[in-house]
Amino acid sequence: MSQRQIQADMIDDTQRSKILSKLARYTGRIVPWDFIKKTDRYVTGIDRFHNLITGIYKPAWSEYALSIIMKNKSPYDRKDEYVFLDDGRWLMTYAPRSGGLSISDNKALIKCMSDHLPVGVFIQLTDKTNRDHGATYRVLGLGSITNYDAKADVFYIEAVEHKVLENITNVLPDPVERYQTQLYAQLTNDFRPTIQEEKATYNVTTYKRDIAFRKMILKEYDFTCSICEMKFHIGDLVEAQAAHIVPKRQSGTDDPRNGISLCRTHHWAFDSGIFSLSDDYRVQLSHIAKKANSNKFNLLDFSEKQVTLPQNNLLHPHPVALAWHRQNIWQKQSQQY
Repeated sequence: MSQRQIQADMIDDTQRSKILSKLARYTGRIVPWDFIKKTDRYVTGIDRFHNLITGIYKPAWSEYALSIIMKNKSPYDRKDEYVFLDDGRWLMTYAPRSGGLSISDNKALIKCMSDHLPVGVFIQLTDKTNRDHGATYRVLGLGSITNYDAKADVFYIEAVEHKVLENITNVLPDPVERYQTQLYAQLTNDFRPTIQEEKATYNVTTYKRDIAFRKMILKEYDFTCSICEMKFHIGDLVEAQAAHIVPKRQSGTDDPRNGISLCRTHHWAFDSGIFSLSDDYRVQLSHIAKKANSNKFNLLDFSEKQVTLPQNNLLHPHPVALAWHRQNIWQKQSQQY
């Protein structure tokens, strides 16, 4: 391979990584058509994520496919569904473009498969005839093409493994931004409340991961306590705190679905089991709250209140995490008094 070709491949790989890293931060979001085709209206420095002409998008500057779309009225007899693997990642099948594997678009997918490079994956939800929203899409996330089944004539695409995600996000120089991008990228995976730290590997230090989780949660909750809606934010001064629902000391994950924004008092009360949340996000007070000798402890005023949550419902506390908190912290605390 010539030096010129090596340099071209490096530019291609870096450019793809930058674009896919940007896309990863929108994982799970429902977006309009122009977010995908006229991306520079939304994301500085990126022309488009997909051209919306065919299902497979191969930019002129690359040998590889950059992204794919599974349309809701596909000419191919495939279901736009996906299942979860044992490790929580999603798996989908995707039909190649008609015309055989030798045509440019299909060759670009095969090259991604051969060289283990991921693609962005969109699922169409509505088309342009929809009166309320027009054409909309869900960002399923970044996927690795793991196999082509000739008999079924489908590609198998899986949500990227953590190692692949780390390789893609290595183009981001800021370790906090890098880890936040990795957290966003896993929002469409099946939720797992705990992580085995001894089996996990990271390219970001524990200190930076803690900062990334804190900044991510506080930003998504608009720096506001979800219980009392108290807010103080100017520069780096923020009164609210990012709380893990399943605590870190219990191997709780940094998945943002295991997080919630709370003021300092309500963070302490939550960690102490004085209250928890129901699956419909209502405050559930422990009976000890009324037994305690208290004064101006305003948590008592919020019993059964539905808490304030991020606009993106994929970032809401996960029911599995809330059930863990009720069983292991809230109920146990109640049993002690």
